[in-house]
Amino acid sequence: MSSPNNRTYLAVGWWGALSLMGGLSGAFFAYRLHDAPFFGFFALVLVLLTTCFIFMTVSYRRMKGAEAMAHLHELMQVQRELDKTARRYRSLLEGAGTAIFVFSADSGMLVEANRRGTELFGYDKEEMARLRGKDLVLEEDQEKFTSLVHRVARRGRGRAEGVAFRRKVGERFIGEIEARLIDLGDEKVVHAVVRDITFKYRAEREIRQRNRELSTLIGIIARANQEMELETVLDVTLRETIEAFGADGGGIHLRDQDGKLRPTAAVNVPEQLRYLLARRDEESPLERIVNTGSYLAMSNLEAESRLGSSPAVQGWKGFVGVPLAARNRVTGVMYLLGRTERRFGSDEVALFLSIAGQMGIVIDNARLFNELKWKGEELMGSLRLLERSSRELSFSQHRLRTNLMLVERANQELERIDRMKSNFLGMISHEFRTPLTSIISGTDFLLSSPSFELGSDVRRVLEMISQGGERLSEIVNDILKVAKLEANSAAVIPTTLHISQVFEEVLAALEPLRAQRDLTIVLANLEGLPYCNGDQECFREIFTELLENSIKFTPDGGTIMISARVVDRDRLAPRGEVLARFNPGFLMQAGDRSYLEVEVRDSGIGVGYEEQVKIFDKFYEVGDVNHHSSGKCKFQGKGAGLGLAIVKGMVEAHGGMVWVESPGVDPDAPLGSAFFVLLPLEECLCQPPLPLAGQPCSAPAATVRKRGDEKPRGGGSGAEDTR
Repeated sequence: MSSPNNRTYLAVGWWGALSLMGGLSGAFFAYRLHDAPFFGFFALVLVLLTTCFIFMTVSYRRMKGAEAMAHLHELMQVQRELDKTARRYRSLLEGAGTAIFVFSADSGMLVEANRRGTELFGYDKEEMARLRGKDLVLEEDQEKFTSLVHRVARRGRGRAEGVAFRRKVGERFIGEIEARLIDLGDEKVVHAVVRDITFKYRAEREIRQRNRELSTLIGIIARANQEMELETVLDVTLRETIEAFGADGGGIHLRDQDGKLRPTAAVNVPEQLRYLLARRDEESPLERIVNTGSYLAMSNLEAESRLGSSPAVQGWKGFVGVPLAARNRVTGVMYLLGRTERRFGSDEVALFLSIAGQMGIVIDNARLFNELKWKGEELMGSLRLLERSSRELSFSQHRLRTNLMLVERANQELERIDRMKSNFLGMISHEFRTPLTSIISGTDFLLSSPSFELGSDVRRVLEMISQGGERLSEIVNDILKVAKLEANSAAVIPTTLHISQVFEEVLAALEPLRAQRDLTIVLANLEGLPYCNGDQECFREIFTELLENSIKFTPDGGTIMISARVVDRDRLAPRGEVLARFNPGFLMQAGDRSYLEVEVRDSGIGVGYEEQVKIFDKFYEVGDVNHHSSGKCKFQGKGAGLGLAIVKGMVEAHGGMVWVESPGVDPDAPLGSAFFVLLPLEECLCQPPLPLAGQPCSAPAATVRKRGDEKPRGGGSGAEDTR
């Protein structure tokens, strides 16, 4: 390449040469014209040549010096470019996202590694410089690494995947290597790129495993779905699974309705071993799988299970079993057996569990199909029966309409008769009252008048007439009460009252009956209860009837306990079934109201379960009517069957209810009865907080009324109030 200085020197040289040639030519012609001697011409030529040589030499040396300076400048420029390229290479090497290594092709020693390479293996650059490529590879993959080196040496490049490397801390990882042979002239180096593909390798292995599982499952399900018979499905599935795992045998046990495992399908498994694996004890492998709901694997069935002593187990080593489940319910067990010791890996167990999961669904679907098939056949039979019955039904409908008309007429007639009966009873009761009044007043007059001298027999007859009249008057009054309650014409005058006052009056009236039967009546803390709303006369009538009933059916010397508590809907809810027997809609209508629950519990003969509801019907009496025995206080004496009906009517008229609880009836071993009455409490802003059932009341101790006691004076709060 010529520079401007070189071109100048070249032009000056040519100009000097041309000038010299011109001078020589002029001198030659001058000498020829003057016939001058050639010696002088030669001398002149010599001088001119010498001068020209000197001039040419100086010009040449200057030209060469300029060329040398230009070449030096070019070398310096190239050096700067080389330095820049080296820095760029170093920057690219260090900034690369992958690990890059440069090895000597002759010695195999590491020449250079970038930052990512030192981070990947955990060595610093000084430590890396002392290592060879094979020092970073685990022993198990040395052969794979050597094969890569040979390929690079032959072809100039190579690639290997799945090579196991070891970091400085001993941790292993799976890597991928791409290597190229580079000829640098004086030496050859290998440029290698290493990538950590541990996660990729694992993901690909899982994908291959899933593909294998999927193909196996698809094959099994495709073959199993060709048949809907459960036995065929199980046999096909078992054979496919044994073939997929390379096992020597296997079986499927399904649970029957009793929960016992029964062999359903088996391949190359002796019958004795089938039943031995599924026997119902904790040592049975199949029972353990069912109980735990997870798989069970053993590399040596003889040694690891307690079945090794049996001849049927000898010769069998590898074992794995998984539960067959559908809809969160274990329906059976599927297992594989091998003749050699075999430890089933986690991937194999996962595949087996996947097959078992699908087979659990297939088994459940097959059972559902069989059940639907049976239901369909049953439905077709029912349809045919329905078709036969439809004709009979149309005829029966006609007869039913006729019978309904007859029943409606009969009901109307019954209602008319019931009204006539009620009117008749009301009329008879009113008609009886006048003569009864005359009879009772007449006998009382005869018995009390001193003007008549009566003998003992006559007086006894008159007393019997008076007592009978009074008893008959009571029955008539009861009939009138029942008639008013049924007609909803009974007047209820609510007032605020306390239940203890009502019982004071009732017990005072019943004291002669109590004393005659030698009974003990206990009042349990009634004074601490709140006031309630109700008709005082009705309340007196209700508890009089209940106590008279308890007195009649409690043996002599027995005990009657009277207690009360405050309850609400939440407290009554646990006894909802009992209450529904006597009043089905009461709890629904109770709302948030609070009630006073009064309990009259006796130690009497009890009430049978089937009669507990009936005793509140009018005119109903327990036992045979032929053994009827009247009397207010006689043990097991019976009346007209109106007392409890009156109680029920009056309690419900107040918005409450009544029921009885008793374990049964036994005259020889009294079981006792408990009558409960629910009465609405007074709702008042000034009323203090109500104590609920189960909470203690700040009230005096129990009040006991027993034979021979005296009536308390006032309403004091002593420790005991006796009568």
